[in-house]
Amino acid sequence: MTVVLLDPTRPDLIPIRARRLLAGTVLVTEDVPAAILWALDHVEPATDDNIDRDMALVSTDPHHRLVRTALARGDELIAVPVPSGSALLEAVALMDTLRRNGPWESRQTHTSLRRYLLEEVYELLDAIDADDPRELAEELGDLLLQVLFHARIAADRPDEPFDIDDVARGFTAKVSGRTPGVLSGAHADLETQIREWEERKAAEKQRGSVLDGVATTQPALALTQKILERLTAAAFPVDLIDPALLTIVVIAGDDSIEDRARQRALKLIEQVRGAERHARAVGLTLDTRAAWVAALDGATEHTEPGERDQAAPGPDEQVDVVGGPKAEDLESVNPA
Repeated sequence: MTVVLLDPTRPDLIPIRARRLLAGTVLVTEDVPAAILWALDHVEPATDDNIDRDMALVSTDPHHRLVRTALARGDELIAVPVPSGSALLEAVALMDTLRRNGPWESRQTHTSLRRYLLEEVYELLDAIDADDPRELAEELGDLLLQVLFHARIAADRPDEPFDIDDVARGFTAKVSGRTPGVLSGAHADLETQIREWEERKAAEKQRGSVLDGVATTQPALALTQKILERLTAAAFPVDLIDPALLTIVVIAGDDSIEDRARQRALKLIEQVRGAERHARAVGLTLDTRAAWVAALDGATEHTEPGERDQAAPGPDEQVDVVGGPKAEDLESVNPA
């Protein structure tokens, strides 16, 4: 006997080696879909009484009792190769069923799931810190649920719907478009890959500001770090940044440290954008420290008095972001 094991997610894919074995009468287990039964010439239910017959046994269940019996005695196995990621199809189908029939799932929106998405990310970070493979796999599954859920909700949009396949295609297009050298085998150099990625990313985004795309809803410290990374790469004079933005002092009973840090970061974003607007107005290219200083000064000069007062530092702030202390005054501050 030869066991022909089909992929349960794609049962209509028949291994080429099994084609001749399916021409006559074959035994089938109860899990084989009806559509496959109709496509075969003649089928009989597999039982303990006929499992010894010299014919093919077709199944989609590798753990079926009769399949294990045949393989245990040394019968030949012909199986459809299952590519990595096939289990995702079952996950997508499950999410679709829950979205249609689940009383809770059918009521959810992108907004209602925000808190769960954030919680899952933090739990995943805890699993990474714990270095527990089982916990890590579980938390990745919880995060995958969020991806599947949001994609399925988007499929119900009356305007501009998209689904999980669009998400996957977007991922493939983006990553392959930014790593052509690695994928083609043209190079395997880390610096070259990073440069290639950033160049193609910049060409795709065509950003009007060096800070475009920075998520301002992320935690204040992560937001500040991202801003500094962007500004450092753009030759911005980071030594002119308010040191209050670069240091955190926690005082019991004081105002929200998170909120104060965020407000400082948002103020810096606005000042950078103001400098960029001034640079565009006067035709200045912001690729050097001197150009940035000129743009910052120009933006400050053209700020209306009311706007200047509104942007002034609070009573707990010693200096302004622009025109503040020199580099030598910030030796104890780590801008990274």
